[in-house]
Amino acid sequence: MARDYGPTFQIVFLFHQDLSLLRRTMPRCLSALTGNTSETFEVVLHCDGTPPEIAAQLPSLLPEWGIDELRIRRRTGVLAAGDPSNNGHQRFFATAAKYLIAIEDDVVMYRTSGIFDVLRECRELFESHPDVLAIGKVDDYACWSWKLEDLGPPIEPGVRSVNRISTHFLGYDVQRFNWTAGRFGAFMPDVFIDRSDLSYNWEDLVSHVGATGNRRLAFPEGWPLHVFHCDEKVAPDSMYHTQKPAVKARILDELESRFATG
Repeated sequence: MARDYGPTFQIVFLFHQDLSLLRRTMPRCLSALTGNTSETFEVVLHCDGTPPEIAAQLPSLLPEWGIDELRIRRRTGVLAAGDPSNNGHQRFFATAAKYLIAIEDDVVMYRTSGIFDVLRECRELFESHPDVLAIGKVDDYACWSWKLEDLGPPIEPGVRSVNRISTHFLGYDVQRFNWTAGRFGAFMPDVFIDRSDLSYNWEDLVSHVGATGNRRLAFPEGWPLHVFHCDEKVAPDSMYHTQKPAVKARILDELESRFATG
């Protein structure tokens, strides 16, 4: 349950094992989200199934990256079914912060306005629209196999009401999401499946919950925040990405040459 003290936002990065990529993406994302914010926040690095030799390097990086909390979880015991990332996303919601921002480790962001406050805009969007369950955006959605579509008129100028969102970058009103998603089995470990002929993973569940029952998913395409997944599909319209470090590094290099200013 949200509280009246402490940070308003908890920003959680979901990390597996590509530390060389995280060293580059995480600072970019934090700069884009918090560089000029008036909101209070804390930063968590949530490591899921991270090999011990990589996990051992992380504590020394906390001050450099401004991380307030480090979590390391093995993929043993109670393990979410489906895509491995489900095991991380499913465990973010014990936070006492009112709002949660979840970012995967192969995502990079660039804010192209020096005065735009991403966290404040997220808070105000949730406050103004009680039917919005989650906020999500990526710029490279054209490659999705389940295509992005509008569901009704815009929520507000520059913010689409859409049929689905992805786990790459998600914002939640924690109490609003927990109350509703729990009824859909969001926190049951066996609710997910990931096969080539049948897929129901965390982003499918969030999209299902958020786009039904007079609820809405917000896709702020007009915000001066550019979000990219640093990977590519194994084939056009495939559900699956390469997961190859060399591919991710190449795409990030290309994005840095387009957007980075320092």
